[in-house]
Amino acid sequence: MIDYHIHLENGPYTLEWLETFWRQAQKRGITEIGITEHCHKFKAFYPMFAPLAEGEGSCQYMRDWIRQDFRQDLEQYIKLLLDARAAGIPVKIGLELDYISGMEAVARRIVAQYPFDFILGSVHVIGKWGFDFAPEVWVGHDVDQAYRDYYTTLERAVDSGLFDIIAHFDLIKIYGHKPSAALMPRLAASIDIILSKMAQKQISLELSSAGWRKPVSEMYPAPAIVMRAAGLGIPVTFASDAHYPEHVGADWELLAAAARECGCREYSVYAGRRRQGVPL
Repeated sequence: MIDYHIHLENGPYTLEWLETFWRQAQKRGITEIGITEHCHKFKAFYPMFAPLAEGEGSCQYMRDWIRQDFRQDLEQYIKLLLDARAAGIPVKIGLELDYISGMEAVARRIVAQYPFDFILGSVHVIGKWGFDFAPEVWVGHDVDQAYRDYYTTLERAVDSGLFDIIAHFDLIKIYGHKPSAALMPRLAASIDIILSKMAQKQISLELSSAGWRKPVSEMYPAPAIVMRAAGLGIPVTFASDAHYPEHVGADWELLAAAARECGCREYSVYAGRRRQGVPL
């Protein structure tokens, strides 16, 4: 089994720290891990995010965050993962790449310079609003509009061609905010369009246990979305979104069971940004 969504950011970027994640993976029966640090940890990606801290609509908490992050060297990160692989750890070189509208060319140029095995695509920002920063940032925001804007942005992310896997597809639900019943048919249609595009491009859908550790207390994505994805033949991956060693491989058995119940028959592994299916 795989865990294709792991972050090292809460410790040093050293082989010793990475090994603690691998030891936990082995305890949980995981046989291959993907390290997928957030792109905003790296200096190279600062130009993508700097406009979010400027001008009309920018938020103080976003300005503070952007000023404090972007400290790591991307070359050293890649070297660390290559060193881990040389040491016998079955690690894939990944990255969680935020989709920022208008910054597709910048992202593509950076990613092309490195030997990534896969790129996770995620939407954490709508316009200049970082909606998953903290529960209080939702104050004053219309929930239905947030859902509409989120899936519009996610569709653009899929269209961009930047990503091999879409991470936490319905992240907008993180704090338990739910759209109105009146909006549900429109959202279902939007989700269907996105999934159809993923099927055409053979972009994998990440099944993540992280949602069970968040206020919403649900897996990402909801089973109804996974079922529709399975019907379209969309491949899947499994993920813990671990930020600490103890979370590696969390609840992967539940994810695998949900995948089977929803009709998935295989999961995806990646090398050099090429996908291969593995029977589930």
